[in-house]
Amino acid sequence: MSSDVNVGTLPQAAPAQPVKLDKFKLGVLSFGHLVGDMYYATLIPLWPLLIDRMSLTLTDVGFFTSLSSFMLMPVQPFIGWLVDRFPRAWFMVLGLIGAAIGMSFIGLAPTYTLLMVCVVFGRFSNAIFHPHAAMMVRATSGGRHATAMSIFAFAGNIGIAVGPLLSVGIVTLFGLESTYLMIPFGLLAAAAIYYFIGVDVPKEPRPPETKAKDGSRLTSAAQAFIGPLILLAVLMTFRAAIWGGFRTFLPIFLVDNRAVTLVIGGLGLSALSLFGALGGLLGGHMSDRYSGSWVIALSLLISAVSIFAFVRTDGILSLLMLIVAGMSLFASQPVATVLAQELAPGQMAMASGVMMGMVWGIGALFVTPIGMLGDVFGLNASMYALAGLALLTGLGSFFLPEFRQKFGARLRKVIQRPST
Repeated sequence: MSSDVNVGTLPQAAPAQPVKLDKFKLGVLSFGHLVGDMYYATLIPLWPLLIDRMSLTLTDVGFFTSLSSFMLMPVQPFIGWLVDRFPRAWFMVLGLIGAAIGMSFIGLAPTYTLLMVCVVFGRFSNAIFHPHAAMMVRATSGGRHATAMSIFAFAGNIGIAVGPLLSVGIVTLFGLESTYLMIPFGLLAAAAIYYFIGVDVPKEPRPPETKAKDGSRLTSAAQAFIGPLILLAVLMTFRAAIWGGFRTFLPIFLVDNRAVTLVIGGLGLSALSLFGALGGLLGGHMSDRYSGSWVIALSLLISAVSIFAFVRTDGILSLLMLIVAGMSLFASQPVATVLAQELAPGQMAMASGVMMGMVWGIGALFVTPIGMLGDVFGLNASMYALAGLALLTGLGSFFLPEFRQKFGARLRKVIQRPST
């Protein structure tokens, strides 16, 4: 029985009048992302001071990191689910205010428990910001969805780079108890969102239901594409694990295996983050011009080769491979968020929350076994494992809908071709 509908194809968006990318609103949203992620990164450089104050061990720090990440793992998908039903920008405004308050009081926390409360509240609030902001970025993109999302992601990465400088600078000048001086940045970003974006957030129309020739209705887009969306989430979880593992162990690898100073190891980490941000911009541009699925697959395969080559080389060539690894590892993140929105057009905020929150939380859990592998077999083995995981994840990307449609159609033509 034939059908006019190919269930394996992506849902087609309803036709709309062409609009231009709203650079001003995208800039405001990106500024909010920069500030929110800036707060997220303020804690790490203060751990030496907090360890001395609270008499903590490294195990306490590791447990703190794992527990806070695990607790926040389901927040963004749930907030996205709420946003899809109540599309109001208060989520963004309150999220930025909460992030400012929570993370700016870490220097005043007298105990380990209260420190956990401050950090969880601050990061929970920051998580509230992301799903709605991602949906608004799409609404202001003028059809250049991946480009706009990559700019938004780039701003967040800049915030992660700025956060440690801000917290260390304030603490150096005014003392650990003065971290509350960071609060005004969040209030300023929240005010900018409120006045320039407003509280009404437009939503794209859902694609109309389609009938097959036999009169049966297809299921909703979210139901029809739950398999591909889960596959994409799994792929991005592994990508987050690779990024997290490589970023976590890079300074140790440089200091222990390359005999560089701690300062050079830190600069290597900064270079990885910076070029990762640039890779996100490049990936978004390439996705809008060519194909998001190809960007995901090729970037992961390139990251596998570059991580392996980084370990096997030294000098300038090794530095070049580090740059390529940073760019390729992050190139797929904004692209995957846009693809998730297309796979779930009626639940865009929830899909964004999965890609921007849950996959990072689950991916972070893989860092522990990667570290255990390094304890047993050496840090080179951990790096090789990350390269191998990147290779498998890149190959798994060829099961995404675009590739299945393309290669499946070619296979059907070969099978159906009459024999001569």
